[in-house]
This record gives sequence, structure tokens and C-alpha cells, in this order.
Amino acid sequence: MNEERRLPPFAEDTLALLTDAAGGSGEKLAKDEALEVIRADERFGEADAQAALTELESRGHIYYVDEAVRITPTDE
Repeated sequence: MNEERRLPPFAEDTLALLTDAAGGSGEKLAKDEALEVIRADERFGEADAQAALTELESRGHIYYVDEAVRITPTDE
């Protein structure tokens, strides 16, 4: 069965925040800026922000180039 695992809700919310802040998928944000975007949302604290980035990276939704967080392009 080749079923993609669903992201946890906190990671989905984080991906939406980052994608909006970056201007869409395929774009990038400085890592510090990405953390600020996440922490600016009252639902997330520092540990939550780090955990969300780790989850998104492990699932391939973001990746790092130097000190920038890049949003993995999607076909959607």
C-alpha cells in the first residue's frame, strides 16, 4: 500500500503559515524568519516551532539550503 501518511494538524497549520509568509510553495524564508512567523501565531511556542520544522523536514515538506527554509514545491 503506497498511502502517504497524513501530517499532524499542528504541522499542517505550520506549513500553511510558512507557505503564506514565503509567497507560495517553492519559495524560501530565512530560518530565523520562519521561526518568527510560527511563534507569532499564538498557538505555537518556541518548542512547538522547532518541533513543527523538524516534522515538516522529516516528511519532505520543507528543506534547508544554507540558513534558509525552502518550501518543497507541490503539483497542486
